[in-house]
Amino acid sequence: MDFNLILSQYVVIFLAGAVGAITEDILKDNCLELPKKIGGKFFLGSLGALIIGGLAGLAIDGSLVTAFMGGYIGKSIILKLVDGQKKVVEVCDIEV
Repeated sequence: MDFNLILSQYVVIFLAGAVGAITEDILKDNCLELPKKIGGKFFLGSLGALIIGGLAGLAIDGSLVTAFMGGYIGKSIILKLVDGQKKVVEVCDIEV
């Protein structure tokens, strides 16, 4: 197979996941959030959803439909996992 063909397939799958994530953002609160800097921290907003959704789409498999659904659901799953880790750290935080 040609390298350019393989690369273009990965780009299309990444874009399908990114579209799924943006669709989830729009359906959730009917808007897209622009990146911003608050108190020295940079928040990606919907740009972060694009990246996470695209990577989730790549992680699923080579199908456009499942890549879209992976992008749609992937952000929510990752946020729940991160939130769960924070709760575990808070519960296990012991002062010596």
